[in-house]
Amino acid sequence: MIDTIHLDPKLEKCLAALRKGCRRDTLAAERVESIIEELKRGKTPPGQVCAFTGGGEARIKGCRKYNLGAGYRLVTLKQGSDLYLLFAGTHDECARWIENNRDRLPLEMIAERSRTLRRDARKPATETENSPPPEAESDEDWIPPLDDQDLRVIFSGLVGGD
Repeated sequence: MIDTIHLDPKLEKCLAALRKGCRRDTLAAERVESIIEELKRGKTPPGQVCAFTGGGEARIKGCRKYNLGAGYRLVTLKQGSDLYLLFAGTHDECARWIENNRDRLPLEMIAERSRTLRRDARKPATETENSPPPEAESDEDWIPPLDDQDLRVIFSGLVGGD
């Protein structure tokens, strides 16, 4: 479960730049703000707002990218119950940011300079039928559950029809 959200000042600069851009840029910034609001409520952002990128991110342990649509991504890092929102931009900008920070990502410094948000205690996270109990959650278990339609797409090639 995510209890603390750290918004890196660099992310806030990225969002300010996106808000000044074209309609696609503005939409990406709005989606990041929607993700932040859902996380503050203790919920995983719904699929219509965003989704995790398909391949994840192996260059930095605990790093996940949200697909914001139209080629934009949000780079996050989960460590224990802390979630760091680090960077937003185009796919290429995010890949470059990850490559430049893969060996030197000082979370203590990021936490000190970040704006810290806590999950709203008045609005408890609602459990879905498919979500694991909180004690079973680990750093790798924060991907939203897949519905039947997603599973049919993923496994359609494994089952052949007669």
